[in-house]
Amino acid sequence: MSQLGKDPQHNTFSLWQMTSLITSTLIGVGILTLPRTTTEKMFEAGWMAPILGSVLTFFAIWLIAVLSRRFPGLTFIQYSRIVWGGHEQSRLGFWLSLPWIMMFLIALFVTTAITSRIFGEVVVTAVLMDTPLEVIIVSMFVLAMILCLHEIDTLARVNEILFPLILFPILFIALASFQKAEWNNILPLIRVPWETIITGAFETNFSFQGYEIMLIFFAFAHENTGKVKAGFYGIGISVFVYTLIVLAGIVVFGHEELQRVTWPTLELVKSTQVPGLILERLESAFLAVWVAAVFTTVANGYYAVIYGLRQLLKKGMLFQRIASIVLIFPLFFVAIGPQNIVELFKMTSLIGYTTVWISVVSPLIHWLIMLYRDRGRKREKGSDAHG
Repeated sequence: MSQLGKDPQHNTFSLWQMTSLITSTLIGVGILTLPRTTTEKMFEAGWMAPILGSVLTFFAIWLIAVLSRRFPGLTFIQYSRIVWGGHEQSRLGFWLSLPWIMMFLIALFVTTAITSRIFGEVVVTAVLMDTPLEVIIVSMFVLAMILCLHEIDTLARVNEILFPLILFPILFIALASFQKAEWNNILPLIRVPWETIITGAFETNFSFQGYEIMLIFFAFAHENTGKVKAGFYGIGISVFVYTLIVLAGIVVFGHEELQRVTWPTLELVKSTQVPGLILERLESAFLAVWVAAVFTTVANGYYAVIYGLRQLLKKGMLFQRIASIVLIFPLFFVAIGPQNIVELFKMTSLIGYTTVWISVVSPLIHWLIMLYRDRGRKREKGSDAHG
């Protein structure tokens, strides 16, 4: 671990950069469908879904941060071996940790592909109607691949720059849309059973997907103690943005109307007018900002997969550059796998459930095993002291 601390890549991310990384990853394609998915079961109470659904997300990011604080300078790929095999049995640790590592990398790989597919569907539907879907998807992959050709400090700076350019325009649009609000649309506040509310809140998981990349990137924190704080800041900002967007959708359209549109947030933007008519078509500006938001989601996820493979195979920067080019091809075929929009939305629901396993269950099992090992060491020390 001492050698890792001397690596120039480590101690790279500041608190601000980690917060930017988490928030930029979370705010992506899910923001376009969230008003519809949250009101499907919860009706007028759909605006509560991001708040209630974030409870599990806050717990997961806390768990990931706690594990990373225990192994500073190490990624999940590295410390998973130590958790399962200890420092003495590295070979056993490698084989026992391999299924967990591969599940993480494959799930993140598929999530990145599906995110790009949703991005492509929106662009060819709303903006570039005559452009083939494949061209849009490949363009996003090429941009992500270019970022993977650089070291991890470049990733930090890109997210740091794009973060305010993504956050403030989205907040402005959400607040501006309240001009046409009909607040009766959120009444009654609760008219569905709590079981339905919990289920509906749980289904917001796809919108929160992406924070699991911190299993990799928390290793590069400048201050080991700031990981939990950065995680909570990043999730908290995302929850605030999501809640505003869903609430705006409900008070402007009503929950019934939201079920009739595929991309409700885009329709919300179209119905919003900027005071003074500074922008006649606000959706054009929104889509420009949204492209940057999706780029950070896709690029951060793809970089985490490539860097994870690099560490798993113990390779250098040359491998990372080659892998980032080669893996674009399978990534593309996964992205175009769903045959239509219905299959695509079913895939996003499945990814939401898979994310819970990867980001909650897997770290929890690692944490419990670590606690068990710690107790075993304390007992050994206690018996040696008595002896």
